Amino acid sequence: MHDIFVTDGIVLGKRLFGEANTSIAVLTRDFGVIRVGARSARLERSKLRYGLETLTHGTFSLVRGRYEWKLTGAQDLSRNYFGTTLSQRRSAGRVARLLLRLIHGEEEVSELYETVSAGLAYLAGDVREEDIEQVECVLVLRILSNLGYVEEGDAVRPFIESVQFTPALVADARALRPTLIRTINESLGATGL
Repeated sequence: MHDIFVTDGIVLGKRLFGEANTSIAVLTRDFGVIRVGARSARLERSKLRYGLETLTHGTFSLVRGRYEWKLTGAQDLSRNYFGTTLSQRRSAGRVARLLLRLIHGEEEVSELYETVSAGLAYLAGDVREEDIEQVECVLVLRILSNLGYVEEGDAVRPFIESVQFTPALVADARALRPTLIRTINESLGATGL
């Protein structure tokens, strides 16, 4: 008998294979980014058919297979991170792709998970169109900081101290955007990607 692991997760990407199968990449609180196979998930009778889209949040039941995780169930699925505007969705998609590039291997990343969850929720909320880039910038900076790529200087410290977003923080990010972008670029250069 296999152990079933239950964890919160955010779907970062999806690939289709075979007639009706799907493979998803999920950022989980307990295991980091993992690849999960969902057999027959694209069949009309499948309960998971619409629950495995990118940026879907939920509680996933998983079994560790020999080569990848297998999805056995999903509960409390929501599209809370899927913004109402195209700009919000594009920004969240860029964040998801960055996470897929940066995180390899399994390890508990509960702090990173909270950071991403709070950032995507704020990004999908009532954000003014002109503030979307600032929110994305701060979220990327926080992700890189959680992964250990950011040197904590006085200029960026206020942006990475908390997981919460506020209108004042977004306004400060607008004023210091060149500094934040430079820090992000230097950090991405350190990753070798």
